[in-house]
Amino acid sequence: MWIRIIIGTTILALLAIQDLLKNGQQATRWREYAYLILCVAVAIAYGIANDQITARISWEYFYYGKNLAPILGPPPPYLLAVYIQALRIGASATWWFGLVAGAAILIANNPQAGLPRLSYPSLCGRLPSLVSIVALFAVVGGIAGYFYLLIWIDADFPDLIKYDLWRPRRFMTVYGIHLGGYVGGVVAVSYNVWKIRRSRRKAAIILTEPIDTTSS
Repeated sequence: MWIRIIIGTTILALLAIQDLLKNGQQATRWREYAYLILCVAVAIAYGIANDQITARISWEYFYYGKNLAPILGPPPPYLLAVYIQALRIGASATWWFGLVAGAAILIANNPQAGLPRLSYPSLCGRLPSLVSIVALFAVVGGIAGYFYLLIWIDADFPDLIKYDLWRPRRFMTVYGIHLGGYVGGVVAVSYNVWKIRRSRRKAAIILTEPIDTTSS
């Protein structure tokens, strides 16, 4: 995963440099690539933080749910090893979301006749709402998991509770956090794309409104 990220970042950097050398101050691609890299970095940071927290709530979720037994050996695993694997999983599970989210936002801000584009600082200002929405849904999902409201999703979940396996309340809480995060990601991207399009339409209306020269 890290090799793919490094290779992808290097390619984007080379394309950005080529664009700068070719177009000088008129170059725009480097801003787009920098924004994509920023989105990926934010997503990875969130994924790592999320999985470091959830690994401490339920190591069983990662050990059994993420099939880490072949890597970590017989249970109970060494917790530091679980946290290290959670770091890897958190980064690998979220970097692609940052890339998709950044691309969706850039597409929503693409040049279009009659619609002014938002500035890159404005686009960067959308990132806190992305993270906040994902985190909110993760919390809601965690609460739902804690109260066993998600056991209908998988036929094996009721057995965890029935036979008290893998500290089921903690396991289901972490499952809910992760599921809520994925749902929140879809909602967060959709909401921010809508907000960008709405802001551009508002800006277009303001620019086309006639200036009142009669008032003093």
